[in-house]
Amino acid sequence: MNKNEQGLTTGLSGLRMLCISASNRLDAAETNSSRKCRVVLDEAGKHITEMQGRIIELRDYPLNPCTACSGCKNSRRCAIDEAFNQVYEEVIACDILFIICPHYAPIPAKLCMLMEKMGQIVSIHSSKDKSYRGETYGIRTAIITHGATAVDEAARKRKKRFLNDPIANGLHDTQLKLIPFNNEWDTGICVQPIEMNHDGTTVMRISEYVQIVMNVLVVSN
Repeated sequence: MNKNEQGLTTGLSGLRMLCISASNRLDAAETNSSRKCRVVLDEAGKHITEMQGRIIELRDYPLNPCTACSGCKNSRRCAIDEAFNQVYEEVIACDILFIICPHYAPIPAKLCMLMEKMGQIVSIHSSKDKSYRGETYGIRTAIITHGATAVDEAARKRKKRFLNDPIANGLHDTQLKLIPFNNEWDTGICVQPIEMNHDGTTVMRISEYVQIVMNVLVVSN
């Protein structure tokens, strides 16, 4: 173990990490997104002693879109969508959130529904009280997107524009704190599916991002 890894291990203990797989696919026992969730948890587990790791598959939850009914004003929970409330409770209970999102057209519908309701719960209060801090305030969050055509840097940057950046914009009103990969990749990373990436760069890039998130947590603690 090198000095950097020792610093991570001693600086973090017992943190709760949640990985959300945004894939809607029902034709596979394990999706590309859930595989990447496992990579995230495996890497984080090297640095966090007694880590509590959990994967949520959005495809398992019958989420519904926000109807702007304002039913969440007092309870800060959706009045008509118990599936959303179940996911939301997991989000607000975590210390670190990873969102793993495949390229659809462009963003999977259930992830959009999750973000709009989380944002609505915050905005319905913050619109009247600018100092309002919701239950999601400051939760460290990372975005990993993926697609079969993310084969080179140019292709990944195109996906950043219509996947990572819109997701980051959608998360802005939720008060989650997005951690960048670097100055250029300021809204997370984009990688290929693991089984299509024969040189192993997908797993290495995900592992590097996890370590960046861990370092941010150590410094902030």
